[in-house]
Amino acid sequence: MKKMMLINPHPPGRHGEESLTVIVQMPLNLAYIAALTPGDWEFDVIDENIELALDENGNLTFDDVDLVCMTSVTYQSPRTYKIAKACKDRSMPVILGGVHATTHYEEVSQYVDTIVTGEAEKVWPKVISDFENNRLQKKYDGGLPNLSILENVYPDRELMRRKYDYKFSSIITTKGCPNFCDFCSVPIYQGRKFRERPFEHVLDEMEATDYKGLMLAEDNFYGHGNRSNERARNLFKGMVDRGIEKDWFGFTALNISQDPVVLEYMAKSGGFGMLIGIESTNEEVLKKMGKSVNLKLGTDSYHDCVDKIHQHGLAVWGSVVFGADGDGKDSFKRMTDFVLDNNIDVMSFGIDCPFPKTQLYKRLDDEKRIFRKNYPDDWHFFDSGHLVHRLVDMTLLEFIEGMQYVYDNLYAGDNLRKRLRNSLKTMGSANNGKRNSMFAFRVGCDWDNVFKQALDNLKALNDSGDYTKDFYK
Repeated sequence: MKKMMLINPHPPGRHGEESLTVIVQMPLNLAYIAALTPGDWEFDVIDENIELALDENGNLTFDDVDLVCMTSVTYQSPRTYKIAKACKDRSMPVILGGVHATTHYEEVSQYVDTIVTGEAEKVWPKVISDFENNRLQKKYDGGLPNLSILENVYPDRELMRRKYDYKFSSIITTKGCPNFCDFCSVPIYQGRKFRERPFEHVLDEMEATDYKGLMLAEDNFYGHGNRSNERARNLFKGMVDRGIEKDWFGFTALNISQDPVVLEYMAKSGGFGMLIGIESTNEEVLKKMGKSVNLKLGTDSYHDCVDKIHQHGLAVWGSVVFGADGDGKDSFKRMTDFVLDNNIDVMSFGIDCPFPKTQLYKRLDDEKRIFRKNYPDDWHFFDSGHLVHRLVDMTLLEFIEGMQYVYDNLYAGDNLRKRLRNSLKTMGSANNGKRNSMFAFRVGCDWDNVFKQALDNLKALNDSGDYTKDFYK
């Protein structure tokens, strides 16, 4: 029987969204690869968030297999290349897919045997057939297929559970985004068409898995426009009508606050709440980012939007960006006050990062402000936990002091417990409000480590002198 190793690379010691223990989830893309593979194969998986595929001496931790398959986003790519080299040194062919493989084919092709760009669902059986017949190509393009293709293909969650006993999984309901926020890579990788999976298919898969905890694996499950919004209502109403009991969480936009029907069904169907891209309280910054949905509502409406969500007992996980052009040194106090005044249950952040191929990358590169240019090694800094470009509205020390202010006033000491008490007051009497407040508190406790590492990264940058180097000479 042929053997395949599935690997989710991870830079050792990094803290990020994968460090959130309350919703630690399996790499769904690898579970799909196992499910889509035709023929007689034996699978194993290594999730480097849990155990290493490559030890500290550069040696692989697993025995030889017939085929190694990996997926990678940009910050994982240097680690991915090291694993791939070790595999090829032992004559094991390597196939790589994911965001970075799609956007940087020429670079990636130097390290692996085969690249799958786009999405694998339609093309993967051909990849395996070609491998088995010794005609494996250098590149396959899976394109961006209609999500109805997933009707009868469910990821092999049991393979993942047997290995690591994951308590949480993901489920696909939509892909793509018609918006074009300057920092976001989703439209580049998944397309600007908002692709919706028929909600009946999603409900069928929910019924078919005994996973209680589910993450909706997209950036905006509520969607864009009336038809998409109606589909979201039908999805959560369908969960209630079918008696599908799940503890679920998802990502969406602030305009969902204006739809009391969908909020009601979200609460009744077991939702913890939602992550919402607040990004900034400065409308000029939002305009530069292209964050149209927040601009349409207006920053003056933020408080009312959050209050309407809380009325249904749903937690608000606000995601913000620090370091964007237009946000000066006063932005840290303004954001801290916003979080406290509006009882934002979770506040997570990303340092403004010019991800490859985005409008933000092009602009900052044209302005010669990116100081991490030693690729591919420097790709590991492109993770929103590091600063990779020079600021124009404050000094690096002012940025560090501002980040420290946010941490000291929202996380340090007893601040997380104070915010828990506020969450309980705000939504504790609503449906599942107490449970959802505790969920938010546990996320905040995990994010504390993420925040502290980001501060350490910034201080190390200041000490290194790299911030002032000119990499364009």
